[in-house]
Amino acid sequence: MKGKKMIVSGLSIGFILLMVIILGCIGLKGPKLLIREPQTPQESSLSYTPPPIPSFNLEMLGGSADRLLSLIRPRVVQVRERVYVAIGFDLANVAMIKTDDGLVIVDSAGSREASARIMKELRKISNQPVKYLIYTHYHPDHTQGAKEIISKDTEIIATRAFLYWIDYQNNLLAERHHRARAIQAGVMAQEYSFKLPIRNPFSGIEVNAEVVMPTITFESSYDFTLGGVRFELFATSGETQDHLAIWMPEERVLFAGDLYYASFPNLSSPMLESRPVLGWAHSLERFIQLEPEYLVLGHTEPLKGKDIIKEHLTNYRDAILYVHNETVRCINEGKSVEQAVAEVKLPERLAKLPYLQELYGRVDWSVRGIYHGYLGWYDGEGTGLNPLPSSYRARELVELAGGADKILARAIELQKNGEHQLCAELCDLVIEANPKDALAHRIKASSMAYLAMSAGNLNTFGFYRSAYAMEMKAIQEAINKGK
Repeated sequence: MKGKKMIVSGLSIGFILLMVIILGCIGLKGPKLLIREPQTPQESSLSYTPPPIPSFNLEMLGGSADRLLSLIRPRVVQVRERVYVAIGFDLANVAMIKTDDGLVIVDSAGSREASARIMKELRKISNQPVKYLIYTHYHPDHTQGAKEIISKDTEIIATRAFLYWIDYQNNLLAERHHRARAIQAGVMAQEYSFKLPIRNPFSGIEVNAEVVMPTITFESSYDFTLGGVRFELFATSGETQDHLAIWMPEERVLFAGDLYYASFPNLSSPMLESRPVLGWAHSLERFIQLEPEYLVLGHTEPLKGKDIIKEHLTNYRDAILYVHNETVRCINEGKSVEQAVAEVKLPERLAKLPYLQELYGRVDWSVRGIYHGYLGWYDGEGTGLNPLPSSYRARELVELAGGADKILARAIELQKNGEHQLCAELCDLVIEANPKDALAHRIKASSMAYLAMSAGNLNTFGFYRSAYAMEMKAIQEAINKGK
């Protein structure tokens, strides 16, 4: 029966293709479509007094405040007799392992300046030569400070996939990555932005820094022994597709890179490529099977104790699989991404865990990333197959509303009522219709500041801070063009 259905389906497709070819050959065409560009609306002329930018208060972060502050408090933590990790000097941690024959360093921070400060502290513990530097993955906060660590005799290790992804980031899509990371970090056009009350953990990442390339790469695993200490490296995936982990079997120490940290994981970075979510869960399963007694992380504090580590890794894996599987269920049920976002929530037993709070990653962003990672760009509903420029629809709607003043007057009301998201969306409608409308940019900027201060999530705060700055910059550009 299944075979017959496939034959019938194949014949149907073949018939349709044949008809298309025949109609094309005899020159039959459908009715001509009219495409009209609507007129750009006039700029708004309302008077508007921007509300003051809300002051930052750590109480806004609730229980996340301590973890956020720990990201910017520099210190070196001893994990075991020979294992140390530098935390808080830069966005990412740098680990050091002492052996009788020299040092192994894991990751290199986001800039030479940060790396130099870290090495100054680590050199107080050991003056031995650095024999190996290991990159856990290609992200800039882990790879850009190597020159302050290595000597001419240092071997640098990464996965073979690192070579592709570092080229992808620093060459193929270099400008896009620089722009996306600046927006995420909250430093885009920051000369137009509001001041930060504390040091930005992202601020130390150097732009256009040279990455020292690995001298040793491997496909699935690579082992070496230094000073009687065995290191077992193996390829993983999740945060990136070139990721690796390091296992020290005698010490029972596992270096997990960015596959675990004290927050719901960033399964989808909103402006970057899709992440291998199932690969992330599978990598965590492998970690669990190793039964580590010490877990050294690329971000946040290391964990100690076999039972605690197993519990954390298991719940982390379960949270990832739950969000993935529930999103896939929504896809297969034909639900839209907005329906999936509204429906998929962590179960209570996971949502209440302190290390699964949405301090860095977010469940809703993860759902969107998984959804779009599996599907194409067309929703199957006709309108989106050959869409007009979005400005056409915006101009029609602004005209229907009675002009930009009508829409922005309502946006101001919403802003005063604390409905900043809807306020911003109305401003976007006016901006889409007329990018030169300075008042729309200014109203939106104020709501971006409020959304930033109420975020409670490091990435969300960065995105909103950059959005505020870009709106303020757009105002100045509109004024300059009008002169």
